[in-house]
Amino acid sequence: MNSNIKAVFWGLLLTGGLVFAASVDAQQKGAKGPAKVYRWVDENGEVHFSETPPVEVQNDASDVQRNAGRGWQKDGMLTPSPEPKPKPKPKPGKDELPRDSSGLPRPKPRYTPAQVRAQQDNLLLLRYDSDQEILDAMRVEIKQLDYDRRVLQTSKKSLMKSYRDNVREAAERQRAGLKVENKLVNEIRGLKQRLNHNQKELAGLKAREDSIRNSFQVDLERYRTLAAARAEAQARK
Repeated sequence: MNSNIKAVFWGLLLTGGLVFAASVDAQQKGAKGPAKVYRWVDENGEVHFSETPPVEVQNDASDVQRNAGRGWQKDGMLTPSPEPKPKPKPKPGKDELPRDSSGLPRPKPRYTPAQVRAQQDNLLLLRYDSDQEILDAMRVEIKQLDYDRRVLQTSKKSLMKSYRDNVREAAERQRAGLKVENKLVNEIRGLKQRLNHNQKELAGLKAREDSIRNSFQVDLERYRTLAAARAEAQARK
């Protein structure tokens, strides 16, 4: 056996003896979990084993060997323990309102639906003294919408006239074989956009008017019911 083979043989034998000694020592200490042995190579090429990694290599990739009962298994790199999973937010109770984003229970409403309705009825009777007052209040709000509608309709007529004049001028230039300037084209596009916006505002006024009429109609029917009940109660006295 030549000298090189002898050196390799004694090196392997020494390494195996160190690993076995570390395993026996960890088992004799009575550790609760499997013992960990850290392996690294220093700057001189020598292999070292210990239960804790040296300070200079704690942040480096080192082999972690774990005693699994049968031989030794590599556990990859030194990695921190996984963070614990967040606890699930508690679910609301049977009669509890849905919780907010912080997980805290929402406070219960101060008034019941019946109490809220009673307050609304009292306010309705205090605000109006007759059916006619409700109808007059509705006409006042619709009248304001009529003023806004007239302004938009006047603007629409002016925009439509300018739009048609520019389109007619562009058509005449095309028929004459002349170039339609970009300025005229941009004016036509701008007028068309303003007309579309004007039309949307008119449609919005119509939707608002419908909403006002429906709201006052609900108040009117409720007022008539309350007024009849009040008159009946007074007649019984």
